[in-house]
Amino acid sequence: FGSSWLKGLHALASAVDEMQPVLPSSIHRDSAPSTARPPAGPPARPARPHARRAGHGVSGSCAALPIAAAVPCLLRQRRQRLRCRGGVPRAAVAAEETCVQGSLAYQADSVERSLKYVGVGSEDGVLVNSEGAKKTVPITNGRGRSWSLDEHGFTFVEDEPNVIDFYNERAICLEYYPACCKLVQKVTGASRVVAFYHTVRSHDSIAGARKRRKQGFPVENPAAAVHVDYSAACAQRQVRLMAKPPHQWPDPRPLLGFQPLVSSAEVDEYLQGGERWAIMNVWRNLSPEPVQRTPVALCDGSSTSLDSLVTFQTRAGRHSKEYYFSTYSEDHDWYYFPRARREEAIIVKNWDSAGEAFAKKACKERVPTTFALHTAFEDPNTRPDAPFRESMEVRTVVFF
Repeated sequence: FGSSWLKGLHALASAVDEMQPVLPSSIHRDSAPSTARPPAGPPARPARPHARRAGHGVSGSCAALPIAAAVPCLLRQRRQRLRCRGGVPRAAVAAEETCVQGSLAYQADSVERSLKYVGVGSEDGVLVNSEGAKKTVPITNGRGRSWSLDEHGFTFVEDEPNVIDFYNERAICLEYYPACCKLVQKVTGASRVVAFYHTVRSHDSIAGARKRRKQGFPVENPAAAVHVDYSAACAQRQVRLMAKPPHQWPDPRPLLGFQPLVSSAEVDEYLQGGERWAIMNVWRNLSPEPVQRTPVALCDGSSTSLDSLVTFQTRAGRHSKEYYFSTYSEDHDWYYFPRARREEAIIVKNWDSAGEAFAKKACKERVPTTFALHTAFEDPNTRPDAPFRESMEVRTVVFF
């Protein structure tokens, strides 16, 4: 067979694309409410340049294959290109790029899945016994799509906040916390939502030091590691902690009052009685300018498997907390919301007692995803003079 035959394969692949554009399995269009995932195909791999063989119009990785395998190889390459353009043919893509190649900080495959330790103190502590592994992956623009906390582990909503000083802890706890609870309750339909913690993040160390003095709690750097904020054990400990007065917590929050936010009986009902509960973050840009540096990347929770998780622990005095980090997986589907505005919010699920992967037999509900891995990343399209990101995440316990 000559080069004309191989060129014909490209034409065939193009025709298949035009007739049946392959959508990422995690995306649910507004016009397609079905939650069924299409049959899994070969794992999509990040596109990489290949040298072309003389006399052939096929990239090197496919040209080296037997003829019988060339067609599926070409189709896999074409699917990957579609995936990085939002799952539709190029003619239907808007001028703005729908995908970027981002470098994400995973854990190396050699890292044991058993408990590890993180430096004492804040979340900016030095990691111990960890080995990072940078992986460049396609991160797709999530705007214009339909997202579900149950299906994907995160959602993106329009929500204009009240005008407050986001670097004033009293204003945050007394005014912004209730607004976040109201938003999460509206989106989830939960019976009750309780906000209990927040973190302000900025890469601008000088501004951060100034604001830290003003507000009395630390300004953290953007979390540049693929992670989830709670492990299975830590999520339950957090809910039990809600039955203690906020001024007695490991990180005291006296502004929330001196009475427990949740009764012990209610905690027992949810943890032992099988009622559904969750821990969710409300992430928001604090700046009047859209986020340009270190946006948040979110992994579709339905593309995450348990065997990629690594448990890490932080210790501060007698208190400890566990997180999940992750090793790299070709199955991970990553998304982001470029140029996020203050009037927009990302709700991220850090734990769901009804998530199929961890749900107990007594749990009365089941949903596909337990959490969504997330991380900050460097957008390659960021201008050198772009302002530093300023953002806040408020953590809430959600009772259904």
